[in-house]
Amino acid sequence: MNNSVLGSRPIQEKDELENAYEKLLEVEKDKMYEQFYAFLRTTNLPYIPCLEDDVEVVYQECFKTLHKLGEVSIPVSVALSMHYYILASIATYPFKKTSPQYWKREILLNKIKKERLLIANTGSVRTYDNLSGNKGILAMKEKDNYIVYGHAPFMSLAGIADYLVFTAELSDGGKAVFFAASDHAQIEFTDTVFGDTMLGSFTKSVKFKNLRVPVSNVIKLDTQTKDRSELLIYQRSWFQALVSAPYLGAAKCVIKNVKGFGEQKLKKGKKLSESEHFLNSLGELVVKYKGARQLCMQAGRALSKFKQGNKVLLEMLFEASVLSKFFGTHHAEEIVTQARYIMGTQFLSPQTMTHKIYKEIVFGPLQPMTDIDIKAYFSQNL
Repeated sequence: MNNSVLGSRPIQEKDELENAYEKLLEVEKDKMYEQFYAFLRTTNLPYIPCLEDDVEVVYQECFKTLHKLGEVSIPVSVALSMHYYILASIATYPFKKTSPQYWKREILLNKIKKERLLIANTGSVRTYDNLSGNKGILAMKEKDNYIVYGHAPFMSLAGIADYLVFTAELSDGGKAVFFAASDHAQIEFTDTVFGDTMLGSFTKSVKFKNLRVPVSNVIKLDTQTKDRSELLIYQRSWFQALVSAPYLGAAKCVIKNVKGFGEQKLKKGKKLSESEHFLNSLGELVVKYKGARQLCMQAGRALSKFKQGNKVLLEMLFEASVLSKFFGTHHAEEIVTQARYIMGTQFLSPQTMTHKIYKEIVFGPLQPMTDIDIKAYFSQNL
């Protein structure tokens, strides 16, 4: 259970999610993604972690939202996953109620919910043991503020989000999580190498030029032991448990297209869907999709069982999230590739959803943790 003082919200996501899906379909035609994010703020969808007190339900609702939007746009859904993972990890982390971090968290969650804010963030943990943080971002204490400087190569929702959340190295050797309004003159966004392929995610590089952040907007991490990074590992686990959802949503969209292709295509007077070979091929796509989705649900259950200070549960949830990310993104890519072989040139027809997904699906395995990091983690443990 979430130990936040915020209570449960009325369940109304079903209609809101369908409306958001329809709005994204409309926006996708002209690529006016700012309109979609403006619409999204009017719903409760971005604020599920602030409104629900059951960790597993938070995960399931966030996953469902990302999966549905991923059927239309992987970039938009991935961008929302960045907002979700940082918000969900902070909202559900079992801070002790006697700690200052607990009450800072409550103030932040109430502000986000009340003011309908979106959060952008930059990653903090590459692997379980290599807790490198953002060594490109440094912070120095000055009276009641921290002065932040440095850069991060990737930040989604850049220029769209109201607040930035990032981890920085402190001048005293510790680490801290920072919350800062995005409209500071000391924050500069520059375009990244993705170009138009991930246009809807608004992913850019970010520079901090002596940004002043008040102490009240900083959560310091315990610097005495390696356990100081427990929150960062928990955050990364949320990211990896959610990031497959956009890609699996896209894979489901492709499977629907393959099914429709089989119903329409005639071969020797029969529908293609009547052939055993086609059914076997379609069945293989569904098996891969459902298998990957089950791994994601297991990761959600592992997140809900976590207890502060329990290294065994922390490692279990981390590995569950890594496995869901690895097989979720790979299976999604395999489904799209196999569908291309089944549908042939029709799959790559310009302006089709299948062609669009084909260009976007490759980013899944490239997101942290990458295949190299995942394989290294498990081989070294062995």
